Amino acid sequence: MTESNDIEQLRADLELITKTSKVLATKLEKVSIKFNQILASLEGKPIPQIPPQETPAPRPTPSPTPTPATPTAPTTPSQPIGAEGTSKTGRLLDDFVSQVQTMKTGKEISKALSGLRDQVMQSAEVGFHPAFHEMGRYANQIKNIREISAVEREQLFEKIHDWKSRLMG
Repeated sequence: MTESNDIEQLRADLELITKTSKVLATKLEKVSIKFNQILASLEGKPIPQIPPQETPAPRPTPSPTPTPATPTAPTTPSQPIGAEGTSKTGRLLDDFVSQVQTMKTGKEISKALSGLRDQVMQSAEVGFHPAFHEMGRYANQIKNIREISAVEREQLFEKIHDWKSRLMG
């Protein structure tokens, strides 16, 4: 990777972190307001005691190596990526698959993928997720491709399927 590509990748990573921190700050503000409302309603009343909860066992982290796509999960514009396509995130990802069908260059797809990532990040149903970072990296990887081949397009569909299952799961 050249130094120019490294700089572009760092800029994209910084942009993603900045957007994520803004989303987190907004959520923190909402929680703080709700907390203050609850405290105000409890003034003069005894504070209820909440029994301690057991902390769940830590979830294993996924391996850094990508898992091979299953051949039983083809993605076409007429077929949603999964049964969970009713959520906003699911609809956004399914719609993106349809949009990609008409796009020819990596630059077009890269721009659309970055926009999709931003939309999903801002949806209330998904907090920070490593898939957002992967979307940004993939967008940077394909933006210099002049014409997307059928194989590259299918790889993109597999990635979208993977991101959707992880974001919805």
